[in-house]
Amino acid sequence: MSSSSAAPMSPSRGGAEEEDEEGAARTSDGSGGGTVFSYGEAGYWDARYVEEGGAPYDWYQRYAALRPFVRLFAPPASRLLMIGCGSALISEDMVADGYTDIMNIDISSVVIEMMRKKYFDIPQLQYMQMDVRDMSIFSDESFDCAIDKGTLDSLMCGVEAPLSAARMVLEVDRLLKPGGVFMLQDLGSRERRKDLSSILSH
Repeated sequence: MSSSSAAPMSPSRGGAEEEDEEGAARTSDGSGGGTVFSYGEAGYWDARYVEEGGAPYDWYQRYAALRPFVRLFAPPASRLLMIGCGSALISEDMVADGYTDIMNIDISSVVIEMMRKKYFDIPQLQYMQMDVRDMSIFSDESFDCAIDKGTLDSLMCGVEAPLSAARMVLEVDRLLKPGGVFMLQDLGSRERRKDLSSILSH
């Protein structure tokens, strides 16, 4: 497995939430209260996508900015795994650019249902609710390329971050064909990049 990275960005999109010292996201109604979820929990993302109503959002960069990099390592004939797809437009943009087989996964059943309805008439796009730390439904060496634009960053913000990140990376490694590529946008802080480098080196 080879990995590549792009420009670092923060995992937060702003709005009425904040991250505490233990890597949890606190959603607030402005009254000083709120509910605390880990970024690695489906509950946080389900609530977020319900609130946003399925509005499209691409973490970090749109496909147009990543296109030269993506096409260099993953030609259109590749079978792709889009990790933590959310409501991003990248998969739609890649289909428009000639990609024909993109499996999109996300821990949130809410956003997966939204995306299935949105793209029901585009057979190149498949959507499955799944925790990236356990992708046992897929056989070994199932994909030519895995793309992550924020999921590992979210796990590194959550509880048991090193364990969660290691489980994800091991699963991605299992699913990639020999010579497969793991495309990962860089993490949002120097500390997270250092933690990830330690995990990947083992």
